[in-house]
Amino acid sequence: MLIHKFKNTEICFYSAGTIDQFITFTLHCVRLVAKRPLYIIFVFALRFLQPQFTIKTNLDGQKGKRGCPVPNKFSIRSHGDAQRESSRIRSVLVDYFQSVATIQDNGIQQRLLKELIRQYVALEKQVDGLLKNTLPAEVAEEIKESGYFAPRSCHCTILFADICGFTQLAARLSGEELIGILDMVVRAADNLIHRFRGTKVKTIGDAYMAVFGTPRPDPDHPSLALQAGLAMQEQLKTFSKRGELKLESRIGVHTGTVMAGVVGEERMQFDIFGDSVNIASRFETTGAPGRVNCSHETYVLTRDRFFFEERGEIPLKHRGRMTAYFVLGERDETAATL
Repeated sequence: MLIHKFKNTEICFYSAGTIDQFITFTLHCVRLVAKRPLYIIFVFALRFLQPQFTIKTNLDGQKGKRGCPVPNKFSIRSHGDAQRESSRIRSVLVDYFQSVATIQDNGIQQRLLKELIRQYVALEKQVDGLLKNTLPAEVAEEIKESGYFAPRSCHCTILFADICGFTQLAARLSGEELIGILDMVVRAADNLIHRFRGTKVKTIGDAYMAVFGTPRPDPDHPSLALQAGLAMQEQLKTFSKRGELKLESRIGVHTGTVMAGVVGEERMQFDIFGDSVNIASRFETTGAPGRVNCSHETYVLTRDRFFFEERGEIPLKHRGRMTAYFVLGERDETAATL
């Protein structure tokens, strides 16, 4: 019961439950329905608190017949004032609860919006990471902005590498051991290609293909390709010293013009096409274990920075005879900026 004094009148408010019960009920609802619009709680709470009124008046001892109090103008006016006061209080309560509910709803909406934005940003980063792990970063960015990667002609240097004796190695080892060794070699090659600003194109079995100078143009691509080839050979020597297996590879390098583009819809792939790709592959197959074999075109562009061993003309499948060179090492290790 609440008692409100109005002038000379005590207005008693009775509810369907006590105020303590009302407060307990409201807090319990807030905990249970924290994720729902809170105005539901307050409207229901208002229904819980239905005021009833009784009037106690001081009639200065005036009594009528049989000792009953005699109503006067003051008592009638007090009853009307009490009703207006109760209406005003109820209106204030409704306005207060609705204001609190609006504030709470806005807070919930803001928290939900922040959470949705956070999840969207995290998902976008995840998709962007997967896309850039599948495609070169420059290609992925162009696809994101324009929806496709336009094919283009590029002057670049192509590198092919192949592990020698891989077929015999596969016959000696279990499948798990073979995949483990191949994974170790490919991961090391990936790091070296990235270090020398190249782009891994693909692997086919134990064959590894990379390109320098596309999709990101780099005027130093012939030297970078030879540096990467020499570093890959040194890396395999290190692996052989640490393990029981002797790993060697043939590496072929050629500089020329290719067409670069993205092919396929499912598991799309950046790739390069053209006669220069075939020539680079032929220089790999006609190379020697542990050596980097390059074409005359690559030699002309890098002879001031590397030592070479001329091999003379060698026959290439479907290409006739072409001059080839073994790369012996760099003249100046700081000539190419990494």
